[in-house]
Amino acid sequence: MRRSILTSFALCLAFLLAIAVGPAVAKDKKASTGKINGTVHMLNKDTSTISVQKGSVQRQVVYNADTKWMYGTQGSNKAATLDQLKEGWYINCDGTFDGTKLVAKACRFREAK
Repeated sequence: MRRSILTSFALCLAFLLAIAVGPAVAKDKKASTGKINGTVHMLNKDTSTISVQKGSVQRQVVYNADTKWMYGTQGSNKAATLDQLKEGWYINCDGTFDGTKLVAKACRFREAK
């Protein structure tokens, strides 16, 4: 009898500890890196987002003051600014995903793919 009470107490304690520590461990996941490329569908400077369309799928790219902008191809690119980017141009952005949005570290764009 005494052993079953002690065992039940230990199991309850382990269960409560798992519930308390579990969410903290889940939050420590590292953000995944990735790329988004396609045609610029919409620029929104108020929210610092770019809608990029590839096929029928639209994805969101979030940029900030640290985002590096380049114009041209991978083999031949020049430093650029966001003001040079226009809707309908091809863009390729690298960064980390925050949910489904890509937080861009660097973006390269040009008129056509």
